[in-house]
Amino acid sequence: MAKLSDLIPTLARILPMPEQTVAVIARALRQERLISTGGRGPGAADMTPDDCANLLLAIMAADQVKDAVDAVHRFRSLTMEAVHCRDSAADGEEHDWLPLPPAMRSLLVVRDFGEMLSGLIAAARDEVLHKALDGVALPFMKIEVERRFQTATVSLSGSSDPAAPPQPVLIASFHIPEGPERERIEQEDFAAGGDAMITFAIGQRTIIALGALIRS
Repeated sequence: MAKLSDLIPTLARILPMPEQTVAVIARALRQERLISTGGRGPGAADMTPDDCANLLLAIMAADQVKDAVDAVHRFRSLTMEAVHCRDSAADGEEHDWLPLPPAMRSLLVVRDFGEMLSGLIAAARDEVLHKALDGVALPFMKIEVERRFQTATVSLSGSSDPAAPPQPVLIASFHIPEGPERERIEQEDFAAGGDAMITFAIGQRTIIALGALIRS
């Protein structure tokens, strides 16, 4: 089974980014029990979908290494605010969407972004995601976090005809729960933070690689 010593270089290679940076982030998460701990060498803990998701999320959502632990807690708890697919399309708009593969229907009922990210990695590990994507011509999955406004989206699009423009299959959006912090963010003058939105996005290649890593 894959260990943290396997996960770190895998993420560094796929993203890509310096392996030392990934290692420092991983160390911070492990100290806070956000990555499984164990012995050393063969006795080290086997990596789980949650471990992979937490390290990936820290890389995507933290502005600096010192923010990694807090970023995982904040972004894992983003609640799913809306999910759109052909089944939920308005009357007359169903044909604007490609059908959602049956193997991905479980994504419609996830509660938060952490559950979504871990679930996608688990689906890749179990080769369910491969079968789902095989049902979409020219699939393109994008998983994105926006650090400043603390939001995340998961989208999947494809094309029923290689010569035709892509159509959406699934769009799920995640936000911080209702409360004072969300009100503060929504009321903030955009110009006060500068004219920049800080986003980090990955595609299905990263998810599939992580699933393959912990499958072996």
